[in-house]
Amino acid sequence: MSLHARTTRPALRLLPRLLRLTLLSLAAGACLPLHAAEAAPDAAADPTLPAITITGQAAQATEGTQSYTSGAARSATRMELSLRETPQSVSIITRELLDDLGAVRLDQALGLTTGIQVGQQDSERTSFYARGFSINNIQVDGMPRGSNSPLQDTVLYDRVEVVRGANGLMGGTGDPSATINMIRKRPTKTFQASAGASLGRWDNHRVEADISTPFSQDGSVRGRATAAWQERDSYFDMYHERKTVGMAVLEADLRPGTLLTAGIDFQDNTPTGATWGAVPYWNADGSLANLPRNTSLTTPWSTWANDQHTVFAALDQHLPGNWKLHLGYARTESSNNTTVAYAGAGYPNPQTGTGMRLWTGAWGEGKSTADNYDLYASGPFSLLGRKHTAIVGWNGGNTNSKSLGGEATILYPAAVPDYRTWTGNIPKPVFTPDGSYTRDVTRLAGGYVATRLSLADSLHVIAGARTSNYRTETRAWNTSGVYTGSSDFSETRNEITPYAGVVFDISPQYSAYASYTQLFTPQSNRDRNNHFLDPETGDNLEAGVKAEFFDGKLNASAAVFKVKKKNLAELDTTVPQGFVLPGGGSAYVANGEGISARGIEFDVSGQLAPGWEASGGYTFLKAEDADGKRAVPNQPRHLLRLSTAYRFDGRWQGLKVGGSATAQSATYSKSWYGRPPTRTAATIPQAGYTLYNLMASYIVTPRTTVQLNVNNLLDKKYYRNVGFYDSVFWGEPRNVNLSLRTTF
Repeated sequence: MSLHARTTRPALRLLPRLLRLTLLSLAAGACLPLHAAEAAPDAAADPTLPAITITGQAAQATEGTQSYTSGAARSATRMELSLRETPQSVSIITRELLDDLGAVRLDQALGLTTGIQVGQQDSERTSFYARGFSINNIQVDGMPRGSNSPLQDTVLYDRVEVVRGANGLMGGTGDPSATINMIRKRPTKTFQASAGASLGRWDNHRVEADISTPFSQDGSVRGRATAAWQERDSYFDMYHERKTVGMAVLEADLRPGTLLTAGIDFQDNTPTGATWGAVPYWNADGSLANLPRNTSLTTPWSTWANDQHTVFAALDQHLPGNWKLHLGYARTESSNNTTVAYAGAGYPNPQTGTGMRLWTGAWGEGKSTADNYDLYASGPFSLLGRKHTAIVGWNGGNTNSKSLGGEATILYPAAVPDYRTWTGNIPKPVFTPDGSYTRDVTRLAGGYVATRLSLADSLHVIAGARTSNYRTETRAWNTSGVYTGSSDFSETRNEITPYAGVVFDISPQYSAYASYTQLFTPQSNRDRNNHFLDPETGDNLEAGVKAEFFDGKLNASAAVFKVKKKNLAELDTTVPQGFVLPGGGSAYVANGEGISARGIEFDVSGQLAPGWEASGGYTFLKAEDADGKRAVPNQPRHLLRLSTAYRFDGRWQGLKVGGSATAQSATYSKSWYGRPPTRTAATIPQAGYTLYNLMASYIVTPRTTVQLNVNNLLDKKYYRNVGFYDSVFWGEPRNVNLSLRTTF
């Protein structure tokens, strides 16, 4: 059978036989010791095993709690464990914290999260880092975010769970950095509705609406709809973005113990004046360019238009023996239409205005489809007279990305006559498809088994393993639409990823923990020849102490970590200036020896006192390459994040004030091409800096609240990224936003 013919087969195979047998044996083992509990007319007959209530992802909803923490998180193990019971570092960005920060984009939320570093290559490309490595494992409700995704708007989500360190047991992509899991809002059994509007600097206009209602008298069938629309300019010239976001979700209790969830969400981003790169750090004579923060060498028509639509469904079923079965599916379709010209090549001559050259990219419409599946069963079982918990599951998906062949007609020279007076008034290129196209097809799936053993009342061990299969290739069709074959084939079968964790309860408030896992991360990055890099591998070790106070209203943790990662993807600095891959991306190389990273981390979240919430932490990072030299110098060794708010009562009741701060030590990037004019080796530095933000809100009426946010209060000048093609990307200046929200 030809490779092309195999595309008609089901995207994902059935569960491996071993996994099916394990599921059956665990379920049987769980039921047999508990038959007495099942036969009892009252679940209270066994107080150690309360009846399971099927609530789906809404089990730990943070909306309406007025809290900066949550009682539990599933992202690390899929088990219902409190933060103190989870043997990894976890931060939760609750709905209350998102609202207080005025964080409507994912980067705004993560920018104030413990251990997370945010970088920005240009107006549309944002990167996240933790513990010395890039974050590639970004999920929605535990399933991978679709490729080509726009930067997520947070209006759809109840919370964002961040698991620092490797999490390969659940997803097969064991990044040692972090896993980001955005949890969608869910319908409520009682009616609630809200609407909001905001106005900010640079003509930032936004409106939101959110309504949840029962469709049956008892609330067994309920729905929710959420939407947002935003238009904004930017601190850099020519930029304008129009964004529309929406979601509709339905939940139905089909019968006691059976919950069906189905929905659709979308996000459409249409920017113009988009950039493709940043601004040069040096002038042609080697002096510092120091171009103003509003500088943009783009064109008014440059765009990275992107839209994404997802349909999703899940079935949660209560099984005998207090076990739970979860079946989930999501299909994400995204498209992007990119036509951009940006003067990112060269070095400016401030006397003549010459020296800069245009990069032009016009690729027509690209499309990507991702199908993701999630199946697992979890529950208790008895062994040696003690109660334990087990989980067995399988998840995976297919991604199919289509790129058109053709040529763009460009009717302007690459050289910019005078960057000082540049307006981008040049004709827009026209892309003409020639009928050819390629499809990048990636499949990643695997099964896992894990158990949480209660060895003693104060000692719990989590042990498990995952087996993963990975396959990727590029398929091509000619201008006549005839399939011509495939290339860049890469496959990994039965890759085993072990996981082990231990938690020891020192006291009712304090626990000590340790965890270990191996790393296996398939890569989507390509080298200068447009070939995929080999998967990244390595080890991740973490240990620490956790505590919870005030009946779980305040969580705190301290951790040490050590990571070794090989085949690390690094930007290829040997390519010519302005070099891009056929799809518009950057070329990478694999660092075979890899790098090692170690450090310490402190995190706190929740209620410090009645009405006073706080969230934040400190991270120390030391990363080295195989020669002992500092690695990833663009990530700070010291990073502090802090957010807090106080809700007054008494005569000041209704007033809430707060603030946030982020501080980091110095970073730098090695020059790609050397400092002009002699091209000597040099670095591009960013000194340490601190940013302060303020917020205040007031309940004008019982249903109406007004809020003011001021970000970068002191108008600090800083770079959000240094060194990308020897350029720098300015951080946002002082920004003021006023919002009004009402409930119904």
